[in-house]
Amino acid sequence: MVRVDFNMDNIQKCLCPECPVQAKSECVKVKLNELSSKSSGSPGKDDVPGLYCSTGKATCEDLDPGEMCQCTKCEVFREYNLDKHKPGSYFCAIGASD
Repeated sequence: MVRVDFNMDNIQKCLCPECPVQAKSECVKVKLNELSSKSSGSPGKDDVPGLYCSTGKATCEDLDPGEMCQCTKCEVFREYNLDKHKPGSYFCAIGASD
C-alpha cells in the first residue's frame, strides 16, 4: 500500500491542473484562481484541483474522464511508483491510490 503525501511539494509537482480531463472545467478554473490569490497558509484538500492520487475523487463534478489522462507523465506518479498500485490513473474519477 502506498500513501501519497498531501503537501506543497507534491502540489507543485502535480500535473492535474494542466490535464486534458480538467481543461474545460469551470470548477477547476475557479479553484486555481482562488489558490493563486491565496497569500498564506496551506491549502486544504478541497481547495486544490489536483493531487487526486492523494486526496481521492475530485470535488469538481464537471471533469471529462473521456479525455486522455496524463498521470503517467507526472513526477509524483513516478516518485511514488503509482504504476504498481491501483487505480493507476484517473484518480480524479476513481479515487486515491491504494
